[in-house]
Amino acid sequence: MNKEAEVKYYKIGEISKICNIPIRTLHHYDDIDLLKPAKVDAINNYRYYSHDQLLEINTIKYFKIAGFSLNQIKKLLERNDLQYSQQMIKCKSEEIETNILKLTALKNKLNLYIQKMTSNDQNVTNSIDIYVKDIPVSYVAYSRYTGPCNQDEFYLRFTKLANLVEKNGLQMTGTMMAIYYDDYTNFDYAQADIEVCVKVGENREYNNVVRKFGGFLGAVAYHYGNYKTMNQTYKKMLDWLEKNNLVFVGGAVENYIIDPIITSCEDEYITEIILPVKKY
Repeated sequence: MNKEAEVKYYKIGEISKICNIPIRTLHHYDDIDLLKPAKVDAINNYRYYSHDQLLEINTIKYFKIAGFSLNQIKKLLERNDLQYSQQMIKCKSEEIETNILKLTALKNKLNLYIQKMTSNDQNVTNSIDIYVKDIPVSYVAYSRYTGPCNQDEFYLRFTKLANLVEKNGLQMTGTMMAIYYDDYTNFDYAQADIEVCVKVGENREYNNVVRKFGGFLGAVAYHYGNYKTMNQTYKKMLDWLEKNNLVFVGGAVENYIIDPIITSCEDEYITEIILPVKKY
Protein backbone atom coordinates (compact mmCIF):
# COMPACT_ATOMS: atom_id res chain seq x y z
CA MET A 1 0.00 0.00 0.00
CA ASN A 2 1.21 3.52 -0.80
CA LYS A 3 1.96 5.13 2.55
CA GLU A 4 1.56 8.63 1.10
CA ALA A 5 -2.00 7.77 0.14
CA GLU A 6 -2.75 7.07 3.80
CA VAL A 7 -1.71 10.57 4.83
CA LYS A 8 -4.52 13.10 5.10
CA TYR A 9 -3.71 16.29 3.19
CA TYR A 10 -5.52 19.61 3.25
CA LYS A 11 -5.57 22.21 0.53
CA ILE A 12 -4.39 25.64 1.60
CA GLY A 13 -7.97 26.97 1.58
CA GLU A 14 -9.07 24.13 3.85
CA ILE A 15 -6.24 24.58 6.29
CA SER A 16 -6.98 28.33 6.33
CA LYS A 17 -10.57 27.70 7.43
CA ILE A 18 -9.74 24.94 9.92
CA CYS A 19 -7.02 26.95 11.65
CA ASN A 20 -8.57 30.39 11.13
CA ILE A 21 -5.43 31.74 9.50
CA PRO A 22 -5.36 33.87 6.31
CA ILE A 23 -4.09 32.23 3.14
CA ARG A 24 -1.69 35.14 2.59
CA THR A 25 -0.20 34.43 6.03
CA LEU A 26 0.41 30.80 5.06
CA HIS A 27 2.07 32.02 1.85
CA HIS A 28 4.31 34.29 3.94
CA TYR A 29 5.24 31.44 6.30
CA ASP A 30 6.18 29.38 3.27
CA ASP A 31 8.32 32.19 1.84
CA ILE A 32 10.31 32.63 5.06
CA ASP A 33 10.66 28.86 5.63
CA LEU A 34 8.68 28.98 8.86
CA LEU A 35 6.01 26.53 7.68
CA LYS A 36 6.53 24.79 4.35
CA PRO A 37 3.63 22.83 2.82
CA ALA A 38 3.96 19.08 3.25
CA LYS A 39 3.87 18.80 -0.53
CA VAL A 40 3.34 20.98 -3.57
CA ASP A 41 1.62 19.67 -6.72
CA ALA A 42 4.20 19.75 -9.50
CA ILE A 43 1.55 20.43 -12.14
CA ASN A 44 -0.70 23.14 -10.67
CA ASN A 45 1.61 24.29 -7.84
CA TYR A 46 -1.14 23.79 -5.25
CA ARG A 47 0.07 23.68 -1.67
CA TYR A 48 -1.01 20.82 0.59
CA TYR A 49 -0.63 20.52 4.33
CA SER A 50 -0.54 17.33 6.36
CA HIS A 51 -2.60 16.47 9.44
CA ASP A 52 0.54 16.79 11.59
CA GLN A 53 0.97 20.40 10.51
CA LEU A 54 -2.24 21.36 12.31
CA LEU A 55 -0.21 21.14 15.51
CA GLU A 56 2.56 23.27 14.04
CA ILE A 57 0.14 25.98 12.98
CA ASN A 58 -1.48 26.08 16.41
CA THR A 59 1.96 26.22 18.00
CA ILE A 60 2.92 29.17 15.80
CA LYS A 61 -0.31 30.98 16.70
CA TYR A 62 0.28 30.29 20.39
CA PHE A 63 3.80 31.72 20.31
CA LYS A 64 2.64 34.73 18.27
CA ILE A 65 -0.01 35.56 20.87
CA ALA A 66 2.72 35.29 23.53
CA GLY A 67 4.68 37.97 21.65
CA PHE A 68 7.48 35.97 20.06
CA SER A 69 8.87 37.16 16.73
CA LEU A 70 8.65 34.89 13.70
CA ASN A 71 12.41 34.34 13.80
CA GLN A 72 12.17 33.28 17.45
CA ILE A 73 9.25 30.99 16.65
CA LYS A 74 11.25 29.36 13.86
CA LYS A 75 13.98 28.52 16.35
CA LEU A 76 11.47 27.25 18.92
CA LEU A 77 9.79 25.00 16.33
CA GLU A 78 13.08 23.21 15.69
CA ARG A 79 12.77 21.69 19.19
CA ASN A 80 16.42 20.68 19.14
CA ASP A 81 17.71 23.02 21.85
CA LEU A 82 15.75 22.57 25.04
CA GLN A 83 17.91 25.00 27.00
CA TYR A 84 17.31 27.73 24.40
CA SER A 85 13.56 27.09 24.48
CA GLN A 86 13.45 27.23 28.26
CA GLN A 87 15.41 30.48 28.35
CA MET A 88 13.29 32.11 25.63
CA ILE A 89 10.02 31.14 27.33
CA LYS A 90 11.31 32.30 30.71
CA CYS A 91 12.35 35.69 29.29
CA LYS A 92 9.00 36.09 27.54
CA SER A 93 7.16 35.24 30.76
CA GLU A 94 9.14 37.93 32.60
CA GLU A 95 8.42 40.42 29.81
CA ILE A 96 4.69 39.70 30.02
CA GLU A 97 4.79 40.17 33.79
CA THR A 98 6.47 43.56 33.32
CA ASN A 99 3.82 44.57 30.79
CA ILE A 100 1.07 43.51 33.20
CA LEU A 101 2.57 45.77 35.87
CA LYS A 102 2.79 48.67 33.40
CA LEU A 103 -0.80 48.21 32.24
CA THR A 104 -2.00 47.88 35.83
CA ALA A 105 -0.24 51.15 36.70
CA LEU A 106 -1.81 52.82 33.66
CA LYS A 107 -5.24 51.49 34.64
CA ASN A 108 -4.80 52.81 38.17
CA LYS A 109 -3.80 56.22 36.81
CA LEU A 110 -6.83 56.38 34.52
CA ASN A 111 -9.07 55.31 37.40
CA LEU A 112 -7.54 58.13 39.44
CA TYR A 113 -8.49 60.63 36.74
CA ILE A 114 -12.03 59.21 36.63
CA GLN A 115 -12.30 59.36 40.42
CA LYS A 116 -11.15 62.95 40.56
CA MET A 117 -13.41 64.01 37.69
CA THR A 118 -16.49 62.48 39.29
CA SER A 119 -15.79 63.29 42.94
CA ASN A 120 -15.30 67.05 42.52
CA ASP A 121 -18.23 69.36 41.87
CA GLN A 122 -17.68 71.00 38.52
CA ASN A 123 -20.29 73.68 39.22
CA VAL A 124 -17.85 76.29 40.40
CA THR A 125 -18.92 78.90 42.94
CA ASN A 126 -17.05 81.82 44.45
CA SER A 127 -16.63 79.99 47.75
CA ILE A 128 -13.93 77.42 48.45
CA ASP A 129 -13.61 74.83 51.17
CA ILE A 130 -10.35 74.91 53.11
CA TYR A 131 -9.34 72.28 55.59
CA VAL A 132 -6.22 70.96 57.31
CA LYS A 133 -5.00 67.38 57.14
CA ASP A 134 -1.86 65.31 57.56
CA ILE A 135 -0.22 64.75 54.18
CA PRO A 136 0.86 61.10 54.19
CA VAL A 137 4.37 60.04 53.22
CA SER A 138 4.78 58.84 49.65
CA TYR A 139 7.61 58.80 47.13
CA VAL A 140 7.90 61.01 44.07
CA ALA A 141 10.10 61.21 41.01
CA TYR A 142 11.23 64.81 40.82
CA SER A 143 13.15 67.47 38.93
CA ARG A 144 14.02 70.82 40.50
CA TYR A 145 15.72 73.81 38.96
CA THR A 146 15.44 77.58 38.67
CA GLY A 147 13.91 78.99 35.49
CA PRO A 148 10.97 80.86 34.00
CA CYS A 149 7.48 80.28 35.36
CA ASN A 150 5.17 80.13 32.35
CA GLN A 151 3.07 77.61 30.47
CA ASP A 152 5.68 76.73 27.83
CA GLU A 153 8.32 76.14 30.51
CA PHE A 154 5.96 73.87 32.44
CA TYR A 155 5.29 71.77 29.35
CA LEU A 156 9.07 71.35 29.04
CA ARG A 157 9.52 70.56 32.74
CA PHE A 158 6.79 67.93 32.76
CA THR A 159 8.06 66.37 29.52
CA LYS A 160 11.53 66.02 31.07
CA LEU A 161 9.97 64.53 34.21
CA ALA A 162 7.99 61.98 32.17
CA ASN A 163 11.21 61.00 30.38
CA LEU A 164 12.98 60.65 33.74
CA VAL A 165 10.24 58.33 34.96
CA GLU A 166 10.39 56.24 31.78
CA LYS A 167 14.19 55.96 31.70
CA ASN A 168 14.27 54.72 35.28
CA GLY A 169 11.52 52.17 34.77
CA LEU A 170 9.21 53.83 37.32
CA GLN A 171 5.45 53.55 37.48
CA MET A 172 3.46 56.75 38.03
CA THR A 173 0.73 56.35 40.64
CA GLY A 174 -0.49 59.95 40.81
CA THR A 175 -0.97 63.12 38.81
CA MET A 176 1.69 65.72 38.04
CA MET A 177 2.53 68.20 40.78
CA ALA A 178 4.62 71.37 41.14
CA ILE A 179 6.22 72.73 44.31
CA TYR A 180 7.11 76.43 44.56
CA TYR A 181 10.01 77.13 46.91
CA ASP A 182 10.35 80.91 46.52
CA ASP A 183 8.99 83.50 48.94
CA TYR A 184 5.42 84.05 47.76
CA THR A 185 5.58 87.73 48.75
CA ASN A 186 8.46 88.34 46.34
CA PHE A 187 7.90 85.83 43.55
CA ASP A 188 10.14 86.22 40.48
CA TYR A 189 8.45 84.77 37.38
CA ALA A 190 11.68 85.02 35.40
CA GLN A 191 13.77 82.98 37.84
CA ALA A 192 11.55 80.73 39.92
CA ASP A 193 12.74 77.82 42.05
CA ILE A 194 10.26 75.11 41.08
CA GLU A 195 10.20 71.36 41.49
CA VAL A 196 7.94 69.21 39.34
CA CYS A 197 7.17 65.76 40.65
CA VAL A 198 4.81 62.82 40.44
CA LYS A 199 4.04 60.00 42.85
CA VAL A 200 5.58 56.67 41.86
CA GLY A 201 5.28 53.12 43.08
CA GLU A 202 8.53 53.14 45.04
CA ASN A 203 9.20 52.97 48.77
CA ARG A 204 12.72 54.39 48.92
CA GLU A 205 14.81 57.36 47.86
CA TYR A 206 17.62 56.95 45.35
CA ASN A 207 19.95 58.58 42.83
CA ASN A 208 18.44 62.08 43.00
CA VAL A 209 15.52 60.63 41.04
CA VAL A 210 13.08 59.57 43.77
CA ARG A 211 12.59 61.30 47.11
CA LYS A 212 10.21 61.17 50.04
CA PHE A 213 7.20 63.49 49.88
CA GLY A 214 4.65 64.38 52.56
CA GLY A 215 4.81 63.75 56.27
CA PHE A 216 3.64 67.28 57.12
CA LEU A 217 0.51 69.17 58.07
CA GLY A 218 -1.14 70.82 55.10
CA ALA A 219 -3.94 73.28 54.46
CA VAL A 220 -5.83 72.03 51.43
CA ALA A 221 -8.21 73.66 48.97
CA TYR A 222 -9.31 73.05 45.39
CA HIS A 223 -9.00 75.67 42.70
CA TYR A 224 -11.52 75.35 39.87
CA GLY A 225 -10.81 76.95 36.53
CA ASN A 226 -7.83 78.37 34.68
CA TYR A 227 -4.49 79.03 36.31
CA LYS A 228 -4.62 82.81 35.80
CA THR A 229 -7.03 83.23 38.70
CA MET A 230 -5.23 80.86 41.06
CA ASN A 231 -3.72 83.75 43.04
CA GLN A 232 -7.25 84.50 44.29
CA THR A 233 -7.49 81.03 45.81
CA TYR A 234 -4.06 81.46 47.38
CA LYS A 235 -5.16 84.77 48.93
CA LYS A 236 -8.29 83.20 50.41
CA MET A 237 -6.22 80.36 51.82
CA LEU A 238 -3.63 82.68 53.38
CA ASP A 239 -6.39 84.82 54.93
CA TRP A 240 -7.99 81.66 56.28
CA LEU A 241 -4.68 80.52 57.81
CA GLU A 242 -4.26 83.82 59.63
CA LYS A 243 -7.77 83.59 61.08
CA ASN A 244 -7.12 80.04 62.25
CA ASN A 245 -3.73 80.68 63.89
CA LEU A 246 -1.75 78.78 61.26
CA VAL A 247 1.47 79.79 59.51
CA PHE A 248 2.40 78.93 55.94
CA VAL A 249 5.95 77.53 56.09
CA GLY A 250 6.71 77.53 52.35
CA GLY A 251 6.84 75.03 49.52
CA ALA A 252 3.32 75.42 48.12
CA VAL A 253 2.18 72.30 46.27
CA GLU A 254 -0.08 72.31 43.23
CA ASN A 255 -1.52 68.92 42.29
CA TYR A 256 -2.92 69.11 38.75
CA ILE A 257 -5.90 66.77 38.96
CA ILE A 258 -7.72 67.91 35.83
CA ASP A 259 -5.25 69.62 33.52
CA PRO A 260 -4.53 70.16 29.79
CA ILE A 261 -3.84 66.42 29.41
CA ILE A 262 -7.48 65.69 30.26
CA THR A 263 -9.30 68.69 28.77
CA SER A 264 -8.65 71.65 26.52
CA CYS A 265 -11.28 73.69 28.37
CA GLU A 266 -9.47 75.81 30.98
CA ASP A 267 -12.68 76.38 32.94
CA GLU A 268 -12.75 72.65 33.75
CA TYR A 269 -9.27 72.52 35.30
CA ILE A 270 -9.12 71.30 38.90
CA THR A 271 -6.00 71.93 40.96
CA GLU A 272 -5.46 70.76 44.50
CA ILE A 273 -3.43 73.34 46.44
CA ILE A 274 -1.54 72.18 49.53
CA LEU A 275 0.15 74.70 51.81
CA PRO A 276 2.50 73.19 54.42
CA VAL A 277 1.58 74.83 57.72
CA LYS A 278 2.34 74.88 61.41
CA LYS A 279 0.44 76.30 64.36
CA TYR A 280 1.44 79.59 65.99
